[in-house]
Amino acid sequence: MRNSNARLILALSSVVMLVGCSAKQAEISQGMSDIDRQRDIQKQQVEQHADVLKERISENAESQQKALDATKAELDAQKKAADERKDQIADQADFAKKNIDDQVKTSKKVVDRNAEAAKAALKQANESVQ
Repeated sequence: MRNSNARLILALSSVVMLVGCSAKQAEISQGMSDIDRQRDIQKQQVEQHADVLKERISENAESQQKALDATKAELDAQKKAADERKDQIADQADFAKKNIDDQVKTSKKVVDRNAEAAKAALKQANESVQ
């Protein structure tokens, strides 16, 4: 009987030990599960934060690109106006040069006529003296 009591105590101790280990195992398993859940939540938060930052970067880049496009359009308009002014200046210079050429031509004709008139007057004066 002692032997059977000892076996019974040994068997009950083993059962208690297994139940204790099983409870500890369940506690560890729950802890692991909690850690995994927290990891997933933290990863999701990191991803959401990254998405917000990326969106802000995209919005900022788009805003800067629009500002640059507006500046470029303004500079293009200024360049066009400068090119048109440059063409006007060239046209005015060409017109002024042509006007001077015409005046030179007219002045040379006047000089030629005056020279011819002076020669004729000299010749006439010379003929009347003789």
